[in-house]
Amino acid sequence: MGAVCHVRNRGKGQLMQHDAEKFERYFSHLRQISRVGLLYKRLFAAPVLYWYARRFGPRVMEVGFGFAAGLIGAFPRRVWGLEINPLAVDYCSARGLRVKAIAEDGTFPEVDGAFDVCLLDNVLEHIEAPFRTLDECHRITRPRGGLIIIVPGERGYASDDDHKKFYGVAELQALDPRWELQKLFSLPVGFISPALSRRLKQYCLVGVYAKRAA
Repeated sequence: MGAVCHVRNRGKGQLMQHDAEKFERYFSHLRQISRVGLLYKRLFAAPVLYWYARRFGPRVMEVGFGFAAGLIGAFPRRVWGLEINPLAVDYCSARGLRVKAIAEDGTFPEVDGAFDVCLLDNVLEHIEAPFRTLDECHRITRPRGGLIIIVPGERGYASDDDHKKFYGVAELQALDPRWELQKLFSLPVGFISPALSRRLKQYCLVGVYAKRAA
């Protein structure tokens, strides 16, 4: 409850108590990642994702960075971060990371075209209606900028009660007409495998998109 009061006293969007408790509960859940899982994300997954992100340019924004287990934690001087959870923002800001809070209405505190690419690592499946998030990613990326989406496979999706919408190959292919899908692959194996999606919790699909010309 101390962290809840901390959030409320600091006026993070005048959060209601149950919202603050939800943020605290999920932030604690994120921090339960195993050492092996953290090493996998930092030493294998993050470098692969960063390589794809850098193809669009040096200004890389990670949307929904959690407690920085992924891209921004692996490349703290090369990646910026946005997050809706005020506990995560406070935690990562105190560690010197370049992070900002997303407004309650979903607005990103960045100007139009400020970044080359947005990356959402295991974020989209937590959002019932992702349109606002995709709108804001589109707004803050430059013309022909990029979008990288990482979503869990079937077993990973079923492992978290907070997941709200499943994305398979078909869903990623039809994600948003403003973005052109350039590459679709999986981590950690590289190829698409329905069998591994059902059996391997760490299996994720990765979609790499380029913004279509206006």
